[in-house]
Amino acid sequence: MTQRLMWKNSSNTKVVTLLGISSLLTFSSSAAEHQTQMAKHAPKSNPAAIINTPPTPTTDNPSESEAELVWKGISSSFMLPIEEWDADIPWYKRWSASINLGYPLVDTPAVLPANSTTGPSNQNFTASLSLKYAIIGNWFVSATAYHYFDKDLQQAWNPDFTYVFGYSDWRPYTFSLLYSNYGGNRFNPSDGVKRTKFSQGTWSLGWKFPVTKPFIDWLSFTDDGAIGCQIDYNYTPEYFDLESVEYKTQHQTVSLGCKYSIVGNWYVNATAFYYLDSAQKQPWNPDFTYGFGYFDWRPGTITVQYNNYSGNRWNSADRGPDTGRFKDGSISISYSFKF
Repeated sequence: MTQRLMWKNSSNTKVVTLLGISSLLTFSSSAAEHQTQMAKHAPKSNPAAIINTPPTPTTDNPSESEAELVWKGISSSFMLPIEEWDADIPWYKRWSASINLGYPLVDTPAVLPANSTTGPSNQNFTASLSLKYAIIGNWFVSATAYHYFDKDLQQAWNPDFTYVFGYSDWRPYTFSLLYSNYGGNRFNPSDGVKRTKFSQGTWSLGWKFPVTKPFIDWLSFTDDGAIGCQIDYNYTPEYFDLESVEYKTQHQTVSLGCKYSIVGNWYVNATAFYYLDSAQKQPWNPDFTYGFGYFDWRPGTITVQYNNYSGNRWNSADRGPDTGRFKDGSISISYSFKF
């Protein structure tokens, strides 16, 4: 998706855009569970919105080779287990949910662009309710509704709701395909404003894999340490370009994200981005994002996280004004449950 804001820089005011927030949030909310489970079950001896299914061993046969594990993950991707339709499962068992409180370390600037419908990620103390419906197998659709405690800080680009759908399996060596839209979606849009702009959402095709021996031994400093990674191709049909001050098409990035489960449910994670066309990269687009905290995939548990999706740069001198700092991240507390 694209996100536009009015940027005040010394003596002049500019319209700027934050790109890729949709794919970043998708990675955080959808891939977090999958990478956590992958990390836990990464094979060490024989080389993630909300549905919280009990983890199963990565292999039923410990003698399987890594090549066999890779093929099993690839060949099982995008499967439609039709037999599940015949299972006697109450409709409500396909639903899961989470309640979240998000607290940014800095507030959204009060400066607002005229008639803008997209902008930076939420910088407002918020509460949200997320619902996810498991259609069949690992195909799902999810949506999140937001409440802003300070209505005056809700910008036109801060959504009333967001939505994600597609296929994603937490097991290693599987592919995923997701569409996500975190734009300024409105339940009751004003005249002339669309409820949602589908073309400004992001499509992401990803592949998950664990870090195995001997590399995990070199990288982990705890006995229980494990690492799960995901590589994604992200495509946004329509985005805002600062230099031309107009909307353009086909914004594309490749991202690599890894999550290190240190011990138990404590983790750190980071994602690096490569822009296929460097001209599409805006000053506040991140070179990388990062987070850490306590994540528990099981329903009825509490998760505490810090995440930073700001304009982080490998060279801090290249950061845009008021971006890429630790305080530009946010802290969240969430509680997950199933019906």
